[in-house]
Amino acid sequence: MVLTGLSHPAFLLYKIQGGSEYAWVKQDCTITDPQHHWDKSERHRYMQFTNAIGFEGKFYALSLQRTLAIIEVTDPYPEITAVSTTRAVPSISSRHFREYLVETAGEILLVFLISNKSSTDVVDSVEAFRLHLGKLSWVKIESLGDRALFVGVNCCMVVSASKIGFRSDCLYFTHFSSNGWLVYDMKRGQISPCDQYMLNQQSQ
Repeated sequence: MVLTGLSHPAFLLYKIQGGSEYAWVKQDCTITDPQHHWDKSERHRYMQFTNAIGFEGKFYALSLQRTLAIIEVTDPYPEITAVSTTRAVPSISSRHFREYLVETAGEILLVFLISNKSSTDVVDSVEAFRLHLGKLSWVKIESLGDRALFVGVNCCMVVSASKIGFRSDCLYFTHFSSNGWLVYDMKRGQISPCDQYMLNQQSQ
């Protein structure tokens, strides 16, 4: 397990130490963020991580400047072995956004909840990207196929929509200003309250 969102240390890693004992390992980062020119303050010069996900024995972490880094668990301390050259940001213009990392079927997905107004209380658009592991670049996804994707503050997951009974090619999400789930229909490009969306589908 890895914890991000810290400035010092850069991240905390919970790993086995000395046989069967688990311990927290603190790790600072002395690598200058390749996207440092977006925020030239010395405080943000080195990579600080805001989001991370475990995948195939490694951690894939996004920095404050939206650079992707691969963190490998090595002894005695974890090591950053690769960083992306591009930023992980929405393809459309936005004033605010929140990002979520999700692992599914051997892939890492990145979801953006995008707000175009001054407030982040309303989500105006949603975008999803797939990580190209070889290039460490993000490829926009236009369809989820039979999958339904769920993202929230405390949990992210992907299910087979046909097996569970949810609508396929949809992204379900919660937001701080919402009292329930919202659903983004990838095919229609529309956001609706989840209960209203289900009623509309049943009436068709």
